[in-house]
Amino acid sequence: MTQVVHTGPPLPRYLGQVTSAAPAPDTTNPADEGPARFGRLLRSHRTSLGATQRLLAARSTVSVRAIRDLEHGRVDRPRRDTVRLIAAGLGLSGQARADFERAAERSAKAAGTSAPGTHRLFTP
Repeated sequence: MTQVVHTGPPLPRYLGQVTSAAPAPDTTNPADEGPARFGRLLRSHRTSLGATQRLLAARSTVSVRAIRDLEHGRVDRPRRDTVRLIAAGLGLSGQARADFERAAERSAKAAGTSAPGTHRLFTP
């Protein structure tokens, strides 16, 4: 897994930084390529940064609800713009960013049809 390094300005304290990150989930199973896998990857990047969903939402200009829904695998076709904003909010660049965006694309391809209770967002 790629390590995420924050290179931006200091993060505001009121947005609720966390002090310890959860262990990174295993995202290497090629058979599991759906929305849940992308959600675990997103959560892994966010927690290794030490950020709450609220903090990431503020940094990426994406709603907390959107981040939560993505992390929980409720969005089977994330919008490219949303994925790019979140990648920027996570401070991803180079190969880590390309891998993150590719995982979102695989998520949409693997989703096929929507399961009950999932959102379907079409990419342009």
